[in-house]
This record gives sequence, structure tokens and C-alpha cells, in this order.
Amino acid sequence: AATLELELGSVEETELLGAQLAEVVERGDVIFLSGELGAGKTSLSRGFLRRFFADPELEVPSPSYLICLSYADDGPDGSPAGATADDAGGAKAAVSGRTLRPRGRARLPGVRVLHLDPYRLPEGRVAGLVDLQSAFETSVCLVEWPQRLGPQLCT
Repeated sequence: AATLELELGSVEETELLGAQLAEVVERGDVIFLSGELGAGKTSLSRGFLRRFFADPELEVPSPSYLICLSYADDGPDGSPAGATADDAGGAKAAVSGRTLRPRGRARLPGVRVLHLDPYRLPEGRVAGLVDLQSAFETSVCLVEWPQRLGPQLCT
């Protein structure tokens, strides 16, 4: 996996970088966001989600307390894109958080974006709440504090 380290001068620059990333991601992409508290991980995610869903007013809270926020529009056939606790594949992705429906359409219709923050959990514990394998294959994932996923997932 490629690592890129950047120092940005403002919240606006950080959100712009997130927006630029939203233009190039594909289903199955996972973006690990590392940095100290206040480094801009959620700001980057805000820019990403607002651009990905063409919703410049989208409220993007930190997922610190809910662990996982799922953002989904309706799929190409009009059905909701977000998985729930017992969807057809039995996926757990997003059951431990909340699904938000932006007003705009996703750049990739039907592709859900998961915004995860396992900071408050013991290392490796998030895998019991979110089916990471399924999420990493079927969604776009923004993961704050990726080192909390456990060493096997961050290498």
C-alpha cells in the first residue's frame, strides 16, 4: 500500500484534498487517515464526502462515538445502497453506526462510503462491529486511526 505524507496549511486545503481524492476513488478503495488529534482527518473526510455525493452542505460529524458512519444514496435501480444488519449477504458493515443519506447523487451510484474511527476501541475490536473484509471489498472506506484496526489490517 502506498503511503503519502502531506502537511496542509488550512482546513480549506485539507477539505480540497479530500474532494480531489473523491474524484479518483473506486469501489473497494480504502483510505487510511493517520495523524494526531486535530490533524484534519475528519476535515479531509468532510471534503471527500461532500464531493463524492455532490452535496456541499452535507453535515459530516466525526465518527468517534458511533465508530462507523455509512453514507449512501439510492442504488442505480432505486433501492437503498446501504447495507443493514442482515442484508442479503449477511454483512455487518455499518450496523454499529448510522446510515446517512446525502441530498446529492454519488459519483459512483450505489457505492456506499464508510467513515470509520476506531480510536475509542481496543486495538482490533472494530472487526467485531464491522465486517471489514466485506466493507473493504464493496464500499469506499475512510478510516481514521487505522492503527487501531490491528497490525494485520494496516500492513
